[in-house]
Amino acid sequence: MCSDARKNTSVRKRVINWYEQSGRRFPWRNTTDPYHILIAEILLRRTTASAVSRVFTDFIHRFDSPNRLKRARESTIVKALSSLGLQDLRAKQLKETASILVKDYNGIVPRSDESLQSLLGVGDYIASAVRNFAFGEPVPLVDGNVIHFISRVFGIHFAGPTDVQAWEFMTQFGNPHEAKLYWGIIDLVATVCLRQNPRCGSCPLTKVCEWYTKGDIASETA
Repeated sequence: MCSDARKNTSVRKRVINWYEQSGRRFPWRNTTDPYHILIAEILLRRTTASAVSRVFTDFIHRFDSPNRLKRARESTIVKALSSLGLQDLRAKQLKETASILVKDYNGIVPRSDESLQSLLGVGDYIASAVRNFAFGEPVPLVDGNVIHFISRVFGIHFAGPTDVQAWEFMTQFGNPHEAKLYWGIIDLVATVCLRQNPRCGSCPLTKVCEWYTKGDIASETA
């Protein structure tokens, strides 16, 4: 347990330090506005952060409150999101979410997990992201990127993002309220720890990564 704690601390520090130097910068990472973060997390589903970054600022400017988003025509929302794909589904979800916020929460994004998950399209991850990034609540986050990160760095394999044990692991991993830790994990997986042809030479975790130190990289690329 002691060595695990030391590794956890080492990994956290390395990820955060790397993020501060090399992490990507997106507008939703520079705010604690719950509405902005909720919109960003909904848009980030099934697309890339780079794609969302191209529409996010304009979207927030045009639909700057749940009430304004609720009143917008669905076709207008679809047009604003056309470059993301799945724009019809996204527009429907966003408009319905805005309607629930206005009707049930007086246009204010709630902070409880149960209330957040009452919004259309909001599950465990998005609810936890809003609680974490907007409200500073120390709750863990688990998505496909985190699962991949854990399997590579720690050599632990979980069934997927809904695996309760994965959420328990991230709780024990420590400092779950540290936004830079999660952004660092996301960015490492997106730019360095690729599922195919990982760029281990650019990774800050080679000395502590189970996958690298055990030579799994050689067996995968042989």
